[in-house]
Amino acid sequence: MKNIFIALFALAIMFSGVSAYAAVDCTKNSPIDEIGDWFATLGKKDMEKNQILVQRKANRVAACTKREAEKAAKKAKQAGEDMKKKMGF
Repeated sequence: MKNIFIALFALAIMFSGVSAYAAVDCTKNSPIDEIGDWFATLGKKDMEKNQILVQRKANRVAACTKREAEKAAKKAKQAGEDMKKKMGF
């Protein structure tokens, strides 16, 4: 019975951290991104400039999302291993 309560408590703690991962805003540009975008679009016409900016933004968002997903998976795996150790499995 005690193990069940410990497992439920551990799951509650694990799932309470989900909102922390959602707080990461991958759509924000850093000043470094802005400078890189400026150099990438220097001398380009409007249509080509917009295409480059959209592509670079999409690549940054995809990379950020992938990094955050990997971090979340790593933390979840670690939490699962810790829970197994505590429960004696």
